[in-house]
Amino acid sequence: MKSNQKKVYLSMLLLLLFGCLWMIYNIHYLKIKQADPSYPLIIDVSGSVDGYLSIKNLLVTYIIPLLLFYRFFIEDEHPQTIVRLKSRMHLYRRRTIQVFKSSFIYSFCILTINFAGVFIFDRFHFLSSNYWNICLLNLALLTCIYFSVGMLYYFIFDFSNSIIAMAGTFCICFLLYLLNSYLNVPWTPASALNIIDPFLSSGISGHQSLIMIGKELLLSIVMILIGQFAIEKKDFIIEVSND
Repeated sequence: MKSNQKKVYLSMLLLLLFGCLWMIYNIHYLKIKQADPSYPLIIDVSGSVDGYLSIKNLLVTYIIPLLLFYRFFIEDEHPQTIVRLKSRMHLYRRRTIQVFKSSFIYSFCILTINFAGVFIFDRFHFLSSNYWNICLLNLALLTCIYFSVGMLYYFIFDFSNSIIAMAGTFCICFLLYLLNSYLNVPWTPASALNIIDPFLSSGISGHQSLIMIGKELLLSIVMILIGQFAIEKKDFIIEVSND
């Protein structure tokens, strides 16, 4: 089992990575804020079209690190494990919980960096916009979406290997990005990745955000059911010792 200490170090490394990315994407806006203290930095650093929280980054750029995070964070599966756990469903439930925890931590790291950056550099608009509650809603949505991505990855993995699973998952995420950004498909998970931007710019209602969360929860449940089918069909080759 992977030690908790390694998981803590991995989470800290993620925070460092996203902290550096946040500064790279927003250094221009920080210079504007320094020159004009009244400038609403919060709008530009939370944008969904370009920058740190853009749809492209959340659904394309950050997906490979997410999949690697699963590989390092989630306990490896060995044929002997299913013997110890006595059934495939015990194995599947444990893995599903680990995927959810990993998705939450990954989403938390992404949004915590942006949350901290806005709080430090644009505290006035942070307090006046109720940014805390908006970030919590976005955390719920991002966790659900990344959880579905994780379940998709392991669904492909159960029928192939890690390389094919990573490539297949990335290609599907990239396709969803294209459908949302260039073909204007009315609903894909990509449309719910960043609700901070519409909350701040167009005033999306709480009712609409709850509908989005309901859709992503439904997608997560569907992915759980699909993954359950895959684990039942997966071949576990158990080596028998002659000793």
